[in-house]
Order: sequence, then structure tokens, then C-alpha cells
Amino acid sequence: MRPKCLSRKIYLIPIILLAVILIGCSGVDFGDSDFNSWSYRLLSPDEKSDKNYSGNLKPGTYPVDLLFSDFYLALGGEATLGPVISPVSTSEGQTKQFTEAGLMIFDPSVAKSSRFALAPLGLELGVGEGELLGKAYRTGRIINGHLVIAEFLEEYERLGGARFVGRPISEAYYNPEKDRVEQYFENLGFYRLDAESKIRMMPYGAYACDKNCRNQEPLAGIPIRQPILPEPFLKKTLALGLPFVGKPLTGFHFAPDGRYEVIFENLVLVADHETPNEVYVRPIAESIGAHTQNPTYPQNSSLSIFYEIEGGLGYNIPIYFNEYLDLYGGMQVAGEPISEVFSHEAGVYRQCFTNLCLQFNLNLEGEQRLRPIPLGTEYKAVNYESVRNFEASQELDHLDLKVWEKDTFVSSKGLQEIQVALVEDGKPLVNYELVLIVTMPDGSQRRANFQPSDENGRTSIKLAPIEAPSGTLIAYKVCLFWMDEEPRCAGDNYLIWNSE
Repeated sequence: MRPKCLSRKIYLIPIILLAVILIGCSGVDFGDSDFNSWSYRLLSPDEKSDKNYSGNLKPGTYPVDLLFSDFYLALGGEATLGPVISPVSTSEGQTKQFTEAGLMIFDPSVAKSSRFALAPLGLELGVGEGELLGKAYRTGRIINGHLVIAEFLEEYERLGGARFVGRPISEAYYNPEKDRVEQYFENLGFYRLDAESKIRMMPYGAYACDKNCRNQEPLAGIPIRQPILPEPFLKKTLALGLPFVGKPLTGFHFAPDGRYEVIFENLVLVADHETPNEVYVRPIAESIGAHTQNPTYPQNSSLSIFYEIEGGLGYNIPIYFNEYLDLYGGMQVAGEPISEVFSHEAGVYRQCFTNLCLQFNLNLEGEQRLRPIPLGTEYKAVNYESVRNFEASQELDHLDLKVWEKDTFVSSKGLQEIQVALVEDGKPLVNYELVLIVTMPDGSQRRANFQPSDENGRTSIKLAPIEAPSGTLIAYKVCLFWMDEEPRCAGDNYLIWNSE
């Protein structure tokens, strides 16, 4: 229905007082001087120099799904994993999406910190061995019976070790056909060209996804964390303006209902898969519990208009609210009203529509008085719960780290074995790499790396004999150094005892 002004009997309601106040604020400037500078910040350095930038995805590539966006960026984004080469899919209770270098997986059935992972495509591809490298390459660390050479070890550890890269499944070797050094792991494959020092990823994902997913050579640009909006989302965003939509909270992604989506502070833009060039505002207000009221009768006031819903009933909208919305597309953007003006707190008045809510705050000055409220923030919190958030999943709130030694005491010439069990919420943590720190009799410390934990969450390491007199107590601790958190450690001690 079209809004219409009515002139009937005057009703004494708070909306008239509010409208009088609003009329006195008609000098508010809703300019968009910062729109262009904001859109400029959305672009990568290369794209900033391209005045004809359209934001379109390259052929054969897809936006990273919102579920995987933080995980993808944490591992280095496109510079490490290559572009995303498939839409998101679900099978056997897992959500999956291919990148050129691997397959990202979300599995809600495993321990929280293990829900985000890369699939073991290396095992499925059945990689073989090549010509072993010379002695110059024989430094690094033995993992799973294979030497991870020093130049690959740094990248392996940066990406989270066996937790995300997987265990090595081959030795490092030289591939003369491609003039490069290669090493294969369960989830990713590393290589370095002769003429470069940069470590690159094998296209596991492209081959596993078959030729329909294969794309061009990986891009060398470094991704930035700020979202880059493709057309027509960028055009729609610039038309509405940053003060109206608020800051972007996500990049371009697939929503659970299959639509393309970008979430902003104040509203959500979407496009249907069948008509991707038609961007509109998602109706989110009622779904996240915004204030609603039953339709009412019109007010006979020159300070408001009446929007009829059905049968002569509808909602009264202050003229100032309506003029503000007209600057940004009117009811086509805001949606139909779902409430009258109501007092949120002292001096603060709100009115909600199907797509957004407006707030007029007497305690503020100038253009800050009338603004949309951050419904997009609430929508993101409601619809993308922390269990599906990568960073939240890595918080080891319920980690159970148990350590023990095989023998209560050993001689100064005997071997000791330290054993570990790693569990979260009763579920074993697989492929986690721990560090053993032993305090020697002279007070110095020695460190050693455990092999990645097995399918039962267990691992162990043998200690070389420690020369010390009988009665010497050897203290040790086992630590998990994880993401940016403080290390999680558990310790114990054992006795050196030499029998006469």
C-alpha cells in the first residue's frame, strides 16, 4: 500500500510531541562525503589503482563461504590456499568447500577445536616418492618417520603443523621435470621453484575437485582482511552510503539459505542465486526479535503520515522519519513498518520496519540523532553462532591434558618415556603437536617435540639418559602452544635412582 496523509480527528499521542521535536532538526546534513573514501578502503592495493574495478570474481572462482572465511584468512587466504574453486556443499554431516590447494571442512560432530580442518587429499591422491635430496637438505625435523626439511618446516609450523597441514607422507625430493623441490603432506603439498625462495602449495584441491574446478595459476598478491564487495553489491552499498548501512561485518559469502549475502552493522544485503545482479535488503527485524506492534488507526496530524497495512489499519510514521528514509530508497529499502514509534529509553525513540529500525536520540547532536540501529550485528550473532566461528572454536575452554611417565624412577643410564593424552569434551584431539620441556639437574632446560597425537589423542616421546646422582628429581612439563593463546601446560617429575 502507498502511504497517505489523513486529516481526521486529532489524537493526543506522544508521536506528535516527537514530530514537533523532529521538525526542529530539519537542518541535519545527510551528506555522503566519505562514501567514496570508504569504498576505496574496501579494495586491495592493485584494485585501488584500477579505476575500472568492478569487484567481479574471476571465472571459475567463488566467494569463500561465511562459515570458512575466518579459517581461510587464518591460513593465509588466497596467497596460501589459492582461490576458492567450488561452492559450499554438505555431505555426511560435514560442510565442505574447495580451494585450489585443498579442501576446507567443518565437522560439528568432533571436538570443538577440531571442527575446522583440511581434508587429507594427499592420501586420496596417492602421491609417490621421487629422487631424494642431497645432504645439504638433510636438516629439519623427523615427523611421522619423514624428515620435514628446514625450508618447509617454517611454513609447516606457521600453518599449524600437523593440525592443519597434516603429517608428512613423503620425503622431500627434487622434481627435475618441474625444476622444484617438493614434499607431500596429508592435507597440503609444498614446493619451491629453483629460482625462488617462496614456498608454494600443490593444487591438491583442483585435482581432487576434478577438471570442473580447475582454475588459473595461483595469484601472488597478498590478501587483505577487509572485505572486497563485488558488483552489484558495491554499487548498492555506495548508493545507500556508509552512514546508513554501517560498517561491513562480513565479506561477500553464501548464506545458509543459498543466497549471496553481505552483512553490515545496520542491515543485510542479499541477492538470489537465480538473479545475482538484483541486490535487495533482507527482512531481518522480526526474525531477530525486533520490537513489533499490532497495526493501529491513523493519527490526524500534519506531523505524520499513515501507512496502511490492511483494512484501514496500519502505522503512523513521523514525517521526519519518512523524509529520512526517502533519501535512501524509502519503503523499498526499509520495508513496511511493523511498529509505531516507541520510547526505548529516556530521550530515545525508535520505530521498526521489516528490514531495519530507526532511532531518534535527543541526547545526541546533529546527524547522529537519527540513525538506523545495528540490527545487522544482532543478525550475525543470531545466525552465525560461535560454534560455527573459527576463532571461537580455537579457544580450548575444556581441554584435558594428561601427562605421565612410563617409569616412576630410572637409572642415570636408562631411558624414560613421557606419555600424553589430549582430550576436549571427552573427544580425542588428533594431529596436535606438543612440546616437552625438561629441567636438567644444572637448572638448564631442554626442549623436544612430540610426534602429532594419534586417533586416540595420544603421543609419547623417549628421553635420553640423564647423568645425575641417585635421588635427583627431574621435573618436566608438556605444553600445547596454540594460535595466539597462552600455552596450555601440564607437568610432573620422576626420580633418578641408581641401584648399587
